[in-house]
Amino acid sequence: MKRRRVATFFSVAAVLLVVGGGAFAGYNYYMYRTLWGDPNVNHGASGTVQTHYFYSRALGETVRYLIYLPPGYGALQNHFEHYPVVYLLHGSPGRPEDWVNVGGIKDKMDTLISEGKVRPMIVVMPQGNPSQFSPSSEYVNGAEGDWATYITRDLVRQIDEHYRTVDGPGGRAIAGLSEGGFGAANLGLKHRGEYGVIGSFSGYFKMFPNDARRLFGHRARVEARRNSPMDYLNHLKGKLPAFYLYAGRSDGVFLRQTEQFAHELERRHADLSFHVYSGGHSWALWRAHLSSFLIFASRHLE
Repeated sequence: MKRRRVATFFSVAAVLLVVGGGAFAGYNYYMYRTLWGDPNVNHGASGTVQTHYFYSRALGETVRYLIYLPPGYGALQNHFEHYPVVYLLHGSPGRPEDWVNVGGIKDKMDTLISEGKVRPMIVVMPQGNPSQFSPSSEYVNGAEGDWATYITRDLVRQIDEHYRTVDGPGGRAIAGLSEGGFGAANLGLKHRGEYGVIGSFSGYFKMFPNDARRLFGHRARVEARRNSPMDYLNHLKGKLPAFYLYAGRSDGVFLRQTEQFAHELERRHADLSFHVYSGGHSWALWRAHLSSFLIFASRHLE
């Protein structure tokens, strides 16, 4: 009797598996005209996102960063492979997790790599403010701390020492949105020996007076000029990094500043890709066009 019950159980399970599998395949074909589900979702190899902490000498405190490692990074056959690095700076208010949770950077990178549109790259998303809702650092050395030195020296050393990276400007891109776009442009231009690609999404290129006074006090006017790419671009000598800029049609002052800065880059015959898209100052805009920047960066990095 016991054997008969076991046999009956497995017979029913087999029928349910066949029926369920058939229903699943039928639904997929009805929805996507394929038996395997949504063709727009990457079902291939997957990268990983990790959170790490390290001590920054410039800030005198422990800070965190998120890092995306591409599929196969830990595989034995890739042990001697080195990867270019894209640094993404968040805005204010904001935090590094936004690039993953809202921007979808992991899924975008996995899909772009699987489709052969970008090479395998490391993506680093660092903490850019003391806390999510604290006054913005503007990624400069000022009253909130030496955030510029932390990004360009401490963070780069941390990543290069602990991961298999392509060293030098040919192996690094820096980009960001809003405040992060300002930081990326300012830091990238001041450290052209570190970064070969700069991206700004709805960024700005002149410090706002209130931020300058808050961060620099009585030195506000002088330091604002020193940290405003629009003010010092024409004084830079030599070749500029490649630039990818975009803003939304409803981006207000961010659109105006981006258009003006793009015009100045064109006068310098810089390697520039500039776009104006529908939308405003929000993640809907930045998420929709993040992949385009990643493709641009991959083509310009070693």
